Amino acid sequence: MSALTHWLARQGFPGPLARHSNGDTPLMRAARQGQDDIVQALLAGGGALHAVNDDGNTALWFACLSGSAALITLLIESGIAIDHLNDAGQTCLMQVCSRGRAATVQLLLAHGACADLCAPDGRNALAMRRRTRPSAA
Repeated sequence: MSALTHWLARQGFPGPLARHSNGDTPLMRAARQGQDDIVQALLAGGGALHAVNDDGNTALWFACLSGSAALITLLIESGIAIDHLNDAGQTCLMQVCSRGRAATVQLLLAHGACADLCAPDGRNALAMRRRTRPSAA
């Protein structure tokens, strides 16, 4: 049994294009878990790169949640839409800005993410940045 087949079975996916709860695909789950080798195997086998789940999120959204720079770069270089708006009207850049993930923000911007797109509340990604407070001395 290949590593991919074993991983799919452990995750409850009958195949690489299957859907799980909330419409998540194996590629989304592997990206969320930071599973570089599984993401690569899924992409090599024709995994659903452009699929969206029931919330309108792509595998890139989940890679950003995991914070894996390698996976984010791999998905972008594979052709995933970097500025995809989910059902809430947010991009991956907005998500990482609101979570205060500076390194991921810089990575997405370096790959051409648009900071000017606005969410339904009128704020762009940079306006959503979580500010960190200086530590008390």
